[in-house]
Amino acid sequence: MRFNEDLSLFTDGEFSTLSTVSSATSSLSTLSGIFDENYQSAFGEFPSEIEGRKYCFQVQSQLAQDLRHGDRLEINSKTYQIVGKQPKCDGKLTELILKQL
Repeated sequence: MRFNEDLSLFTDGEFSTLSTVSSATSSLSTLSGIFDENYQSAFGEFPSEIEGRKYCFQVQSQLAQDLRHGDRLEINSKTYQIVGKQPKCDGKLTELILKQL
């Protein structure tokens, strides 16, 4: 069964974060979505000396169509570059993988 819900509550509502877009290919100036900066260890559950953060921004897929690798987003006064773009679930959401500049 396909998930067929209106996701704007999450990407435009009280759960969302507003970003400023810098892109040569997109006409967007702002984009609203769910911003995550998750802790990440190189070895998953096991203790490790190698750790970091995974920055990602989940947006409605129809709004992210023109965004490309290398485009920049300013979120919470910090600048990030898009280094990955992955559709989620049934394709209504896209996860933008970010690198902090």
